[in-house]
Amino acid sequence: MAASHRPVLLEEAVSALQVQEDAIVVDATFGGGGHARRVLDEMGPGGTVVGVDRDPQAAGRARDLLSDERFNFVAGPFDEVLWEMVDRGERADAVLFDLGLSSFQIDDPGRGFSYVTEGPLDMRMDPASGISAAEYLNEVEVADLIGTLVQYGDVPRGEARRVAREVVRRRPLSTTTELHDAVRAAVGWRERGGNPAKRIFQAVRVRVNDELGSVRRALEATEHLLVPGGRLVAITFHSGEDRLVKRFVSEREGRCVCPPELPVCVCGASPIFRRGAVLRPSEDEVRENPRSASARLRSATRTAEPSGDA
Repeated sequence: MAASHRPVLLEEAVSALQVQEDAIVVDATFGGGGHARRVLDEMGPGGTVVGVDRDPQAAGRARDLLSDERFNFVAGPFDEVLWEMVDRGERADAVLFDLGLSSFQIDDPGRGFSYVTEGPLDMRMDPASGISAAEYLNEVEVADLIGTLVQYGDVPRGEARRVAREVVRRRPLSTTTELHDAVRAAVGWRERGGNPAKRIFQAVRVRVNDELGSVRRALEATEHLLVPGGRLVAITFHSGEDRLVKRFVSEREGRCVCPPELPVCVCGASPIFRRGAVLRPSEDEVRENPRSASARLRSATRTAEPSGDA
């Protein structure tokens, strides 16, 4: 495992998973395998960890674990893999999502994720699937690009409009530097708030990979996959992911919506999940790994109530 890879909120995530000796734990975002390796340390010989990742390079990083009979690696998008497990009737005691990018992806200029080093404007989690960031940016209409930047990057609409127009003016784009230069030309540089290209690159990456749609579908699969008492743990890095996870759990907490004048509940409210505490990285972790600064960990426990379509 590369020294540059630092699993965020490692001990907090493992604690929230409440790993038992014979547990079945799905690490839905294997990445560099830091969380999966730590989970294996916690369980006994009868436990199982299933590592999932659609990044083709992740399989190579998992190779050293394949000699451990407790570990399985599945290549593919986590939403599809989790639903396939549900369709086969499999169950899990815990599911972990460490969303966003891994250090391996950010630090490899050839992947096109970084706005500080030049590389091809790709940004695909699986470079063999879907359209690249360059293909998207070179074809998208101005209005649609504005919507992408606002929705997925929390970019102010006025700023998004200027960036979108500048991107279209400079087309075709083929490198990360060309996109970064377009952002700088459109909005300049701010002393506070960091490099404005960060939000633009984030928004394009999320759009190209359908990240929020994938997370939504994966969470819905997790609801069916977890056994009663099973644990859902999600580490998020930007507001769109965090809002999605928070809303998913909140909608399944079974809060009664009956008028207060009714003597008994008639709406059939029943909790499917019970939420846990929201955790943030410690000051020490942020100091040692600045990329962890925006992370939030949300957890929830699956109740014994059936799913709505069960």
